[in-house]
Amino acid sequence: MQPEVTMAACAPWKVLLVDDEPAVHEVSQLILRGLRFEGAAVDLLSAASAAQARELLGRHPDIALLLLDVVMETDDAGMHLVEFVRRRLGNHDMQIVVRTGQPGMAPEREVIVDYEINGYLLKTEITAQRLHSTVIAALRGYSHARSLSGHGGSSDGEGRARDQGDQELAEELADAAPEGRIVLQAQAQLRMDSLRMHGVELVAKWKSRRGLLSTEQVADRLGMGAPRVRTMRWLLGQGVSWARHWQAEFGSGLRVSLPLIGEFLDDPAYLEQLLQALGELSAPSLQIDLGLSQAVVSRAESSLLEAMQRLRQAGVGFVFRDFGAATIALPYLNSLGFESLRLPRCFVDGVADEPQRAAMARSLIALAHTLGALTIADGVGSDADLQFLRWEGCEVGQGPAMARASAPAELVHDLNEGSRAAH
Repeated sequence: MQPEVTMAACAPWKVLLVDDEPAVHEVSQLILRGLRFEGAAVDLLSAASAAQARELLGRHPDIALLLLDVVMETDDAGMHLVEFVRRRLGNHDMQIVVRTGQPGMAPEREVIVDYEINGYLLKTEITAQRLHSTVIAALRGYSHARSLSGHGGSSDGEGRARDQGDQELAEELADAAPEGRIVLQAQAQLRMDSLRMHGVELVAKWKSRRGLLSTEQVADRLGMGAPRVRTMRWLLGQGVSWARHWQAEFGSGLRVSLPLIGEFLDDPAYLEQLLQALGELSAPSLQIDLGLSQAVVSRAESSLLEAMQRLRQAGVGFVFRDFGAATIALPYLNSLGFESLRLPRCFVDGVADEPQRAAMARSLIALAHTLGALTIADGVGSDADLQFLRWEGCEVGQGPAMARASAPAELVHDLNEGSRAAH
């Protein structure tokens, strides 16, 4: 029976996003990536129409939250879907939050009164923090509704199983670095104008019983203790080792970008551990960048500024990995002084063929220039995208099209065979 408990521990909270705008799905996937509630991950399902949503609802009766656009195939397709869920399926536990860009088609007062929904949002008012809060509140409401409707014992059991499984996974991940179970892959970063090497981003994946896990999936499970510090020390050691190797190989240094593990630069103990590790590795003579996510940047402002200043004195630069994907005050962004701003794939892939995406990318590149930061485009997939970004003034790119253009083969292979461990 134990394997069945383990499987229950892996069960995510299912959220169905129904919207006919592809960009909404891409940005929502980016914002909600790595989000967890009560020890379980949030799995975002996507439907581009009410008809497609009905099919998914039939296949996934355990969907906890429906994030719903109003105007799709028809002006009221979203509201007909609400009636389908509540009346045809008889599902009153599922939380439904309406997100609309056309409030005139479904005024909030009428929708709240006439339909059984749990929330109403204007797309123009949705920020990353607002979306996080909305999802967590809805999942809490779903869990409470399930317990009131007679599923309490099952929910409690599943919650305990999730907690147990999450603890087991945390213990497994804690020893991943010393046991060689972190896979590193180098993504070459090339200058747009010359196609010469600018640097390398080291992307980390953790081998686990649940498959390969990303940095975002691992960070919160490592907690705030020794495993997080040990893992970050190992990554810094890898970055410094490869920076030295490329400096010797090519005669000049390449920038090496690493992910920051955890959202804790405002934790003095963690900061001191990072500074100690950098000192022991003699990193100031090299070119090491830490990639910060929106979750890190949105934490305490004054302490983050102080932490970044101390790390810069130790020779570290910073890349804002989620540039444009979430709301951030321009004066605050300017005060952080990022050396590089990375455009996520949702703004890059297909940019030459999508007018709306092109306009967004053009504006973000111009803003980066105003802030005096280098722009890095992630996920450059075609020659047309490469040419567009080059023309708009993006300085650096990474992705399949860049790799085909000029990247040395030895810089884009799997690095984790144990031969380049930190010393």
